[in-house]
Amino acid sequence: MMMNKTRIILLVTMLLLVCTASFAALGLKGERYAISGTEYYQRGDYRSAIKDFLAANAAAEGSRPEYLFWLGKLHIAVSDTSQALDWFAKYLSTNDQQNKQEALDYIRILNRQESIFDQITWRSMPSYLSSRNSDYGSLLTPDKKYLWFTSLAPTRFDKENIWRAEKLATGWGRPYPVDELNTDKNEAIGSFSTDGKTAYIFGNFRHNQVDGDIYYSTYSGKWQNPIAIDAVNSPQVEAHPMVWRDSLMFFSSSREGGYGEFDIYLSIKKDGIWGEPMNLGSQINTTGSEQTPFLDSDGRTLFFASDAHPGFGGFDIFRAVRIGKGWQNWSDPDNLGIPVNTIRNDRHFFKIENSNEALVSSDRKADGFEKMYALNLTFTIPASYILTDPATGEKTVVTVGADGDVILGPTGEVVAVVTDTGDIVTPDEKIEAPVVVIPNYFNVFGRLTDENAKPLNADIEFSTVINGKTFKDVVTTDDKGYYNLKLPMSDKYHVIANAEGYMLHAEDISVPQDGSPVSLNIALEKLEVKKVFVFQNILFDFDKAVIKPESFAIVDEIVVTMLSNPEIKIEISGHTCNMGKEEYNLGLSKLRAQAVVDYLVSKGVETGRLTFDGFGESKPLNDNKTIAKRQQNRRVEVKVME
Repeated sequence: MMMNKTRIILLVTMLLLVCTASFAALGLKGERYAISGTEYYQRGDYRSAIKDFLAANAAAEGSRPEYLFWLGKLHIAVSDTSQALDWFAKYLSTNDQQNKQEALDYIRILNRQESIFDQITWRSMPSYLSSRNSDYGSLLTPDKKYLWFTSLAPTRFDKENIWRAEKLATGWGRPYPVDELNTDKNEAIGSFSTDGKTAYIFGNFRHNQVDGDIYYSTYSGKWQNPIAIDAVNSPQVEAHPMVWRDSLMFFSSSREGGYGEFDIYLSIKKDGIWGEPMNLGSQINTTGSEQTPFLDSDGRTLFFASDAHPGFGGFDIFRAVRIGKGWQNWSDPDNLGIPVNTIRNDRHFFKIENSNEALVSSDRKADGFEKMYALNLTFTIPASYILTDPATGEKTVVTVGADGDVILGPTGEVVAVVTDTGDIVTPDEKIEAPVVVIPNYFNVFGRLTDENAKPLNADIEFSTVINGKTFKDVVTTDDKGYYNLKLPMSDKYHVIANAEGYMLHAEDISVPQDGSPVSLNIALEKLEVKKVFVFQNILFDFDKAVIKPESFAIVDEIVVTMLSNPEIKIEISGHTCNMGKEEYNLGLSKLRAQAVVDYLVSKGVETGRLTFDGFGESKPLNDNKTIAKRQQNRRVEVKVME
C-alpha cells in the first residue's frame, strides 16, 4: 500500500516555502545562501546545500541559530554523524527554542545508534530491478530463490502490482509481474507461509471495494484467486500483513479505536482460525502512522516504520523488543539511525533469516520515488532496554544477559528468557547466562582496475557461510580503486565485482586460517565492440547441448552483465576440439551456442540483443595435441557486437 505521499510532499514543500520566505522577509545575514541551500535540499543535492549553509552561517557570523540547525540536519542527510552532532551542539548552545526538541531528538538517536550495530553497510539494488516509478516492499521467499516486491512500474493495469525476480548465482534475474495476483486496482506483497505456498497480500479484490484489505492466495501450479481474511479485516484499510511461523499475523490498519492514523495489530492463529486482532499498545503505536511490521526470527524483536516516534524524516524504521509473555509490553522503540534511516521516508524493513542481510525501501534520493536497498548488518547484543509504563510514563532500565537471551530487572532478577522456539517466558529463578564466543577477523585489501590498470570506483561483494548462516559484506573502492575490508574468519569467500561497462567478475578466494591479511587485486574487462570473452568452463552433458547445472553460475555472469548493461548486444559462439567428425562437431557447437542463448533469455535477456553461431573445430586456440589443449578449444565465446 502506498504511503500518503501527497500529504508528505505538501508538508515538506510548505516547510521549505516558510523557511525561504522567512530568510527573505527578515533580511537575515546570509539569506541569499540560505535560500539557495534550501533549494538544493529540495532537489536532494545535500552537499551543495551544506556549502551554501556554511556560507550563510559565515556571513551571519554565527548569529542565526536556524543555520546551525540546518547544518546539523544536512549532515544527517550525507551520513556524517560526527559533524551532525557538532552542529546540533552548536545550535543548542544558542538557547534557541524553535527547534530545540527536534535537535535533542536527533542527538539522542545519533548517540544511541552507536550501540545498535557492530557493522552496517548499504547499497542500491541493481538498476534493472527498478522502474521509473516506485518499487518497494522487497522480501525473499522462504527458500530464498525469489525476490518479491511491489511496484508502480507500467503494466497493462498501471497500478500497484506485485513483481518477482529469480535469484541467480551472481545476482538477480529480470523481474516480471505476477499476473495471477494483479488487477486494475492496487496489490502489494506482504509475506509468505513457511513452505512458501501461501502468499499474504494487500488488495482490493472484492467487487466495488474501496478500502484495501488483507487476502491470501495459495500456489498449486499457479497462484489461485485471493481470498479475504475476514477475521482481520474491517471497513477501513488493512495492509502490510507479516505472517510469522504461520501462527502470528502483524498488520497495519486505519480502523476505528486505534491511537493514530495507522496502528499495528496482531492476530494469533489457533486451530486454523485467525483470532480477533489486538492493538500492540501505546509503546508501539502513536497519534501518527505505524506501518510495515516485521517480527525477527527470535520471536521478540519487532521492526516497524513510524512517522511519529522521534526520527529524521517522514517515516523512519524502529526496533522494539517484547518483554514477558504478552504482546503489549515492549521496550521503548529504538530508531535504527544512519544509514538505515534518512531525512526522508524509510519503510519495509525485511531481515533475511540465517543471514546478516536485510532489505529496506526508501525515497532517500529525493525524486519522490521509493526504491529498494540492501543492507549488510550485524546487531550488537544490547546492554539494556528502556521500558515505559503506558499508564504512568515511568521509565525502568532492564539489562540483558551475556548471550542476549536473558533479560534482567533493575536488581538483577531474570524477568524474561527467550526459549529455543522464540517464545519468551517468565522464569521462577535466576538463570546463569553462557559466555559469548567472539569471532576472529581478517583483512582483505587490494585494488580494482580495468585491464589497462585504470582505477575503477565500484562495489566488491564478499560472501560466505559461517555456522550455517550466510554472511555478506560489500566494500566500495575509492577514487584510486583501492579498498580494505575487515571480514570474519571463514575457509573461503565468494567474490563478485561488477561495474557498469565491464564484464562481471566472480571468483572464490581461500582464507589463511592464521588470520593473516589477504591481498586481492581484480582487473575487469571492458565491454568494447568486437571484444571477445572466452568461457572454457561452461560444461555440457557428453555429446549433448544441455548445460550442466554446475555451469549455471558461469552463465549467470553473462546474464547479470547483460542486465546491468542494457545497451549492448552480443554474439554467442560455440567451439569444439578436433575429436569426432567435423560436420557433427559443427552442428553440436551451434546447438550448444543456442542452449546458452536460451538460458540467457529464460533469465530475462531480450532475444533481440542476442545472436549465435557454431564453428565446430574450425577456429582452434591451439594445435589440439594434448588433452589440456583440446579442453581449451572446447569453449563458448561471447563477442560484443554493439
